[in-house]
Amino acid sequence: MKKIAMASAALLALVNAQAQSTVTVFGVADVGYVHTSASGVSKNQLASDGNTSSRLGFRGTEDLGGGLMASFWLEGAFSADAPGTLSLARRSTVELKGSFGEIRLGRDYVPTFTSLTVAHHPFGTNGLGNAGQMFYPVAAGGTTSSTHVRSNNGINYFTPTVGGFQANLMYAYGEKNSNVGVTKNDDTYFGGRVSYGNGPLNLAYATGKTQYATGDYTQSNFAANYQMGPAKLMFLWGENKVGATKTTSTLIGTQYKVSDAGEVRASYTALKAAGFAAGSDVGDASQVTIGYVHNLSKRTALYTNYSVVDNKGVGKKFVVGDGNGVTTAGGNSTGYQFGVRHSF
Repeated sequence: MKKIAMASAALLALVNAQAQSTVTVFGVADVGYVHTSASGVSKNQLASDGNTSSRLGFRGTEDLGGGLMASFWLEGAFSADAPGTLSLARRSTVELKGSFGEIRLGRDYVPTFTSLTVAHHPFGTNGLGNAGQMFYPVAAGGTTSSTHVRSNNGINYFTPTVGGFQANLMYAYGEKNSNVGVTKNDDTYFGGRVSYGNGPLNLAYATGKTQYATGDYTQSNFAANYQMGPAKLMFLWGENKVGATKTTSTLIGTQYKVSDAGEVRASYTALKAAGFAAGSDVGDASQVTIGYVHNLSKRTALYTNYSVVDNKGVGKKFVVGDGNGVTTAGGNSTGYQFGVRHSF
């Protein structure tokens, strides 16, 4: 009888432990056909991430009691068309969450990147119409940013949401420069974001700065979206400064529900460039993209996109997707794609 009681107690303790701690495996596989054309040269390929970034991840939480939660998040990217080594470089954090908000330690999105995702950009950072083509910084003066999406060694803090308002602050320690006398290492980042969401309206402003020996990188952006019936109307403004150079991009777009399963996406982006040296391939540019997503289920969707990027004046820097480079000043590039995305 004593053995039965002890076994029952052990089983009860195990059940309670499992109830307090959970681990989830999750992921996305996205692959499709892509055709791009620039300067009279066409390219056909299978490519990953046309609608959503392919990934594999593990996350877990533990209830510590008193409203305090501990958790971890390990997530890596892979190419669904040609899988290789999986590196947990998308997100790798441990977190503590309570009435004070949430603290994340490790590699995570920087606050200035959040507004470029699908919440405020019709195509997010995926596919031929992705935000990265017009809203990421242009390398200049030897400065190539490593923090325009994520940063290592981050202390990331999120306040509780009060009256629709929330703030996000992040400080990330750089590790690229160990010279004696240097007070901050290369790629040290500090930034913040303030957002507001109430009913159909969402607003956000973010700014951040990364220190580099070749010239600091500063990014700022403002985003707004408004749900009007089946249409989500979107506005996004972004500015990237690298040394004396600057690009400023403005987007208007929409995600329009045509049925319970179907959504049309469209965007127009105009980019202005300033401070680049004579003879540079960076000039003003614009992009128009239209796409459609059809959900076959909660986890599986078909999608298609068509996009045109037009360089102005002496410019030839900007191209559609990962297609061919534009070789003539003032040239344009076009592309279309279709694919399938499945999440698990």
